[in-house]
Amino acid sequence: MKIAARWLALLPIAGVLAATGCSSSPAATAGGAAPAPKSATPSVVASGGAIQVGLAEWKISPRVTTVAAGSVTFDVTNNGTTPHEFVVLRTDTLSADFPITSFEGETERFNEDTAGKNDGGTGDMEVGAAKTLQMDLKPGHYALVCNLPGHYGAGMHIDFVVT
Repeated sequence: MKIAARWLALLPIAGVLAATGCSSSPAATAGGAAPAPKSATPSVVASGGAIQVGLAEWKISPRVTTVAAGSVTFDVTNNGTTPHEFVVLRTDTLSADFPITSFEGETERFNEDTAGKNDGGTGDMEVGAAKTLQMDLKPGHYALVCNLPGHYGAGMHIDFVVT
């Protein structure tokens, strides 16, 4: 209990540091700036505008992974060397936890009809193709996936949260 009280006492200090741009990170450089996080996908709330999404072997890379509920626009580009698709699936299941079986007569896919609610997608996108997908998203957990045969199993999925 005393440990929790100590942490709570530090919260106002952490807020001041965050507001002033100071870092208490031991990884801060001599100039006072911490190095950029190593994560390829920042998890921040979008401030409006379109969300850039890159598709490639074997990943989906949205510019943000958390947005406010309402109108959301995805600008999706296939930067890969093979066709891909982009599907927005509302689900309580983590994006990596769908059982791979078959779907629409093709093996090495998960069943989108039982995994959650398919809110929309781009359909198949050829190499270099770009598509815009505008959606009205409700608060909850979503999985952004490519469900072409073998692609989901190779890692083309990411969790996405609407607040």
